[in-house]
Amino acid sequence: MSSQWEDFLKDVLDDAGILLKEEIRQLIEQAKHDSENFLQRQGEKIEKYLNQLAAGKITKKQFKSYLIDITALTEMHALQLSVAARARAQRFVLGIIELLIDRLLSLL
Repeated sequence: MSSQWEDFLKDVLDDAGILLKEEIRQLIEQAKHDSENFLQRQGEKIEKYLNQLAAGKITKKQFKSYLIDITALTEMHALQLSVAARARAQRFVLGIIELLIDRLLSLL
């Protein structure tokens, strides 16, 4: 069953954007199921902000600001993690930057 943000993206993105939606969904799901509680919370926040964007409760500018905050917090938190967890945190940050900030926001 798709969420509000997934339905929103389906409506605003063309066929090429469908792959992007799937990549975003995977990024969020991986974070929400990570063994590191911090990453789980960040995945939940992204999903929350995507739903708020889809519902028109926040603007693109606010959404981008929230994403930048999440990446900064994750980068700072990564310094305290084990090597394996740090690598997952860095992949999460890169995913936010590449998928959400660079690609998604340019399409909206």
